[in-house]
Amino acid sequence: RIAPQRDPERPLRPATSWILFLQDFRAQTTALKGKEVMSAASQKWKAMAADSKAKYEEPAKEARSKYAQAMKSYVESGKKDAWKRDPERPTRPLLPYMRFMQEYRKTATGSMLEVTKSGASEWRAMSDAEKRRWAGSYDTEKAEYAEAMRKYKESGKEAAYKEKVGILAQQEKLKAKKAKVSEKAKAAKTAEKATKKSKSKAADKVKKGAPTKVAKAEAEAAKEVLKKAKAKAKA
Repeated sequence: RIAPQRDPERPLRPATSWILFLQDFRAQTTALKGKEVMSAASQKWKAMAADSKAKYEEPAKEARSKYAQAMKSYVESGKKDAWKRDPERPTRPLLPYMRFMQEYRKTATGSMLEVTKSGASEWRAMSDAEKRRWAGSYDTEKAEYAEAMRKYKESGKEAAYKEKVGILAQQEKLKAKKAKVSEKAKAAKTAEKATKKSKSKAADKVKKGAPTKVAKAEAEAAKEVLKKAKAKAKA
C-alpha cells in the first residue's frame, strides 16, 4: 500500500540543541569535511560547559514548545486525519468478528494481548448459529458500502485525494518502473531465444558437414548477441 506524502501544512519538527550547535560548528570549521567535522563537533559538544550549551538549548526548548502548540492546533483542526484518510471516503462496515470483539473488550480483563487471545478463542468455539448473532446487518451494509465506493470513485473524489496527497504520482512512478523492468525482461528473453535459435542452426550445419569455421563464427555471433542482450537488461 502506498502511503501519502508529507502534508506541507504539517508543522516541521524543530532542530535539537545539538543540531543548532552543529550548524554553527560547520559554518565556523570549513576546513573539515564529512566524518572529520562530525567527530570534532561531537567531541567539542561533549566537553562544552552547561552555560555554553545554554546558547543552543534555550532556543531549542522554545522551538519545541511552539512546535507542540502548532501540532496540537494541526491535529485539532482535523487536517492530520484528513491527510491520512479522505474524510469523504465511505467507511467499510465491521466484520462480524470485529463487532464481537468490540463488545468483548468492554467486559474482558487482562492486557490487550491477553484479551485479544481469549476473545479469538471464544469466537472460534462458537457455533455458526451463535456467530450469526454478530453478523446482524453486515451483508446489507457490505452491499451499501460497495455501492458507495463505486459512486465515490466515479465522482473523481478518490483520484482528487490521491493527487492531493501524492499517492497518484507515486503510483505512476511505480507503474513506469514495473513497465521498464518488464521491457528489459522481455528483451532479454527475446535475445536468449534468438541465441538458442542461432546456436541450433550452427549445430545443424556442423552435423550436415558445413565448414567448421562457419559454424564457429555463427556460434561466436550468437554469444555476442546474448552478451549485448544481458548488458541491455542490466542498463
